Amino acid sequence: MTATEYGTSTDTAFFRDITEVFRKHPEAAEKYALASLALEKQLGIDYAQRHAVSRIEDGRIITEFHDRETGPQVIRASACIKWELRGQNLVCVDRHELEM
Repeated sequence: MTATEYGTSTDTAFFRDITEVFRKHPEAAEKYALASLALEKQLGIDYAQRHAVSRIEDGRIITEFHDRETGPQVIRASACIKWELRGQNLVCVDRHELEM
């Protein structure tokens, strides 16, 4: 896959629509991002056959791909480690991600 096969210059209508969605939902724009799958395409990753597992290691995000049938199954969860009382609501203000 080359740079001319993907991106804002080739998928203008898609990016225009996505930009509008992020404008309508600025709070979500702080939590989510779009990413190209160009590197995965270069590696021949077939998401129907494989799944990705990411972890943080030494300030980097490491992603490994595992076979859906035979690879390790991953369970992800988050645990709240700090709560605040805000009015009548107990709100989680600090979470710890767990992977089992």
